[in-house]
Amino acid sequence: MKKSFVLDTNVLLHNAAALEAFADNEVVIPIDVVEELDQFKTLSNELGRNARYVVRELDRLRTAGNLREGVPLEHTGGTVRVVLQPGSLEGTGLSPAITDNRIISVALELHRKGVHVVFVSKDMNARIKSDALGIRTEDFEQQKVDIDTLYS
Repeated sequence: MKKSFVLDTNVLLHNAAALEAFADNEVVIPIDVVEELDQFKTLSNELGRNARYVVRELDRLRTAGNLREGVPLEHTGGTVRVVLQPGSLEGTGLSPAITDNRIISVALELHRKGVHVVFVSKDMNARIKSDALGIRTEDFEQQKVDIDTLYS
């Protein structure tokens, strides 16, 4: 069963290759994530490099299709889609004035529609909020080392 992974900005800043880390599933990028990447791209550190890489990759994908509808990822068989409108936070107690809440609202909207959605964030508070809303929530752990695979 295919899943939709809604990525928080910090996942892409942590690992610029994260777009390709979700196999043949759908990667969903809320427009607020694109806006936040824009704020980081001028930095001359790893966060800035990762932000620039992701923005370039999204621009490259844009030329291959429509990001609003979803563009295939050539190496994974999955797709990347940019969601322009946050979902409704009505009845959640979360303020739409907070960027993290708008990002979570995209996952909540998919969840409400019955989509098998996973919210992925390095931010513990965002994961707590998402989980409290009943959304499957995960930390991005692709780069953690599995000690059992290092030694036989």
